[in-house]
Amino acid sequence: MVVCLDQWRAAIVGCDDTGLPDQIRDIEAVSRMLHAVMLEAVAEVEFRNIAASTGFGTTKRLLAGMLQLSATEAGTRVARATQLTARRTLSGEVLPPALPNTAAALGAGEIGVGQVRVIAETMSAIPASVGVEQREAAEADLARYARSFTPTSLQKIGRHILAHLDQDGPQPREEPEPAAAAGELRLRERRDGRLGLEGFLEAEHSGAFRSLIEQFAAPRPAAEGIPDARTTAQRNADALVEVCGLARAAQDCPTTGGEPPHLTVTLGWEALRTGLGAATLDYGTHLSASAARRWACDAKVIPAVLGGGSEPLDVGRAMRTVPLSLRRALVARDRGCAFPGCDRPPGLCQAHHCRHWVDGGDTSVDNCVLLCETHHRHVHCTGWEILIHPGYVEFIPPTIIDPDRRPLHNPLRC
Repeated sequence: MVVCLDQWRAAIVGCDDTGLPDQIRDIEAVSRMLHAVMLEAVAEVEFRNIAASTGFGTTKRLLAGMLQLSATEAGTRVARATQLTARRTLSGEVLPPALPNTAAALGAGEIGVGQVRVIAETMSAIPASVGVEQREAAEADLARYARSFTPTSLQKIGRHILAHLDQDGPQPREEPEPAAAAGELRLRERRDGRLGLEGFLEAEHSGAFRSLIEQFAAPRPAAEGIPDARTTAQRNADALVEVCGLARAAQDCPTTGGEPPHLTVTLGWEALRTGLGAATLDYGTHLSASAARRWACDAKVIPAVLGGGSEPLDVGRAMRTVPLSLRRALVARDRGCAFPGCDRPPGLCQAHHCRHWVDGGDTSVDNCVLLCETHHRHVHCTGWEILIHPGYVEFIPPTIIDPDRRPLHNPLRC
């Protein structure tokens, strides 16, 4: 084992930037396979009842004492060993694992302990009324998705599967009527151009506000295999922006001059076309040209021709790049954020042009896809490609995520 580890270390030092990600994948795969072997050893200890003969009573206590594990972790390993290894009856008959597809994927190094946990929890939540064939199909689907999705996304897929298996669902609860907000909120311009927020809410309203923000501020990976790098404070700020977006889109949102709340972005055509430069907002603050390009994916655009000294010579009529009829078609096809593993509903999504309209891309169903704010920002900045097929959308990950660049779709939209 020491020689093997030394070889790994030497290989890491000798790797170039292109080969190092492959080394990490190989090491992770071996680590997962070793975990599967460890579970087989735990299952053998359990079968031979070694814990009783050594005075520990249970395998859980034995593992905790041997490996300095917490009682919770030791119990989890015993439970996983029971689910993912071959079972033997008292007569010696060998039976397949309770979760055979999951066991095979872990043994091949294709999934990790996080995905195994989600699969085990999902399978245990399936109602007793569900038949064996449906259970087996659900476990096979979860193991297949686990090869491509993080535990967080897989958990959403698991809930999606459970909803189809138990369509009646839990009994609905009566929610209390929301109370009007009360408190103070002060806005101040910071020297760096950012907006400072300061204030408070009365105790009776704080719970409703916090639950709403925390729901939207849950960590979301920018892509499969890449954890959410935002801090809690940054996620809270993004959540507040999403809530504001919902409010602007609401039917009862107040209007000014017959128009809902809107923002004017002044930007030169060349800067908009190239993504280089800066735009000016209503309150004099600045926005990068690349961010303005992202906003222009699904916005009301009012072209203005400026003469010398920025004199307005002609202001055109508003043109919505994604009209209501097209957005309805996108909602019917994508049913929310189309990015693999994302469960954001249509109301929190923007229409993204696969080929930007500034670069000549059509505003059509064949060139647009619904994406939430996080994934909209992500596809603009990374190497993900989008393929739009009749009735569904596929995403091609960059090489750093998947060297084979295997296409992914969002199983939550099936």
